[in-house]
Amino acid sequence: MSRRDLIAAARADAWRLGEVSWLLDAGQRQWVESFWRGDGAAVWMIGRQRGKSFAALSMACAYAVRTPGAIIRYAALTAKSARAIVVPTLAQVLRDCPLDVRPEVGELDGTVRWKNGSVLTWAGTDNEQFERLRGPRAHLVLLDESAFYADLERVESALLPQLTTTAGRVLYLSTPPESVGHTFVRRWNAARAAGRAIHATVHDNPRLGAEGVRRLIRQEAARLGLSEGELEASTFWRREYCAELVQEESRAAIPGWTQEAQAACVGEVPRPVHFDAYVGVDFGFGDPHAVVFGWWDYTGNRLVIEDELELRAANTAQLAAAIKAKEAQLWGVDRWAGTLLGAADEKTPEWMKEAARTSADIPRQPYLRFGDNDPLTLADLHAQYGVAVYPTRKDDKALAVSDLDEAVRQRRLRVHPRCRRLIDQLASTTWNKARTEWQRTDKDHGDLLDALLYMHRNVRRHRDPKPPGWGIDKSNTWIPPEADPMDTLKALGGMRRR
Repeated sequence: MSRRDLIAAARADAWRLGEVSWLLDAGQRQWVESFWRGDGAAVWMIGRQRGKSFAALSMACAYAVRTPGAIIRYAALTAKSARAIVVPTLAQVLRDCPLDVRPEVGELDGTVRWKNGSVLTWAGTDNEQFERLRGPRAHLVLLDESAFYADLERVESALLPQLTTTAGRVLYLSTPPESVGHTFVRRWNAARAAGRAIHATVHDNPRLGAEGVRRLIRQEAARLGLSEGELEASTFWRREYCAELVQEESRAAIPGWTQEAQAACVGEVPRPVHFDAYVGVDFGFGDPHAVVFGWWDYTGNRLVIEDELELRAANTAQLAAAIKAKEAQLWGVDRWAGTLLGAADEKTPEWMKEAARTSADIPRQPYLRFGDNDPLTLADLHAQYGVAVYPTRKDDKALAVSDLDEAVRQRRLRVHPRCRRLIDQLASTTWNKARTEWQRTDKDHGDLLDALLYMHRNVRRHRDPKPPGWGIDKSNTWIPPEADPMDTLKALGGMRRR
């Protein structure tokens, strides 16, 4: 028997035992051994061109052979990507599988069936496709591309309960997400704490080697129109190939909000004696109501955010009550009569004319409120609850976002540490692929960021909140002889002539 025949026979025997580690390189074998050694969910955060899907599907095939009747669920981002991963990968994995063990791959129904009764079913997670993976039980769940699921928690709720009665296992495997706020990152952090996390990069691929990686860099740089140095410094390369948890710059809502920016922009700022407070409101219809509270630092030329509200399933009355409570807590506001101090300088809608009336009902704070331009909700807040909110402009959102990003880069935004959800959204919110609105995740839709945008684009940056004559030493001020005494007294509050 030739050496080739001996190798083929040995591999066939190994397949019958459900032992296929010879298909994997040393690193991949370590991933698989680590998965079976521990308990609980495992996460592989691995860069492109490292073979994570190959390793996972090889592991699934071996498990199916040695575990008669095993039920395996495999999910990917879309039905198309699931098929594009599973079919060619299985063809490679099963190349040396003997006919008496080889499963039947059903490309049309997304199943792989072994003669011992084991079944692997695959599906995408788009358009509720993952529902076809539901069932009474499962032994192994593979969540491929899970850092890109629109709603990872919904997929988990459909699949993970199936593991309860079988003491089954789940594996999350993916390159890092485009947003550091994705639920996958929380699963990764939990797996790291439990010793169930695997991290690997393209540089770890022994089949490529240093020269193969350099060739890949040249190809990707040419494809993207970048120099090799620019590619290696880009968040795309670092995230996709080096498996770094970085916010994807091409999709980030506020790309300037880096870890360095967060360290510089998060902190407390002592409030001056005189200031103009602002409120930004984003109404939630299906999403939470989001409100941010801040003031314009006229001297420091920066916007200071002091607090936030995020209200889920709240009606208008509850929203109004929460806004009032927060304004009272922050600024001592004790009355709400539908008036605003800054209303006199605004173009006021007819139904909000009362906001600009001159009376003792106008509290000093907030100077202005701005919110989502939903006239029915705005009118209800004003007429029923005395909370006047001006409809904001919403045109040129991309320009408004760019302006806020520039403020972050110039450190003209300061956020109180207690605004944890806003800080999270500044770091994690991304555009959708069309860059028309925020990418929705199972955790966020950038609602607090929108409330901040409304405030930032509407603050009166050149208005000095100090009253006329404030800080002038009246006893040592020279008034020109030609000045009208009455005008001078009115402007400077009774200053003596000398």
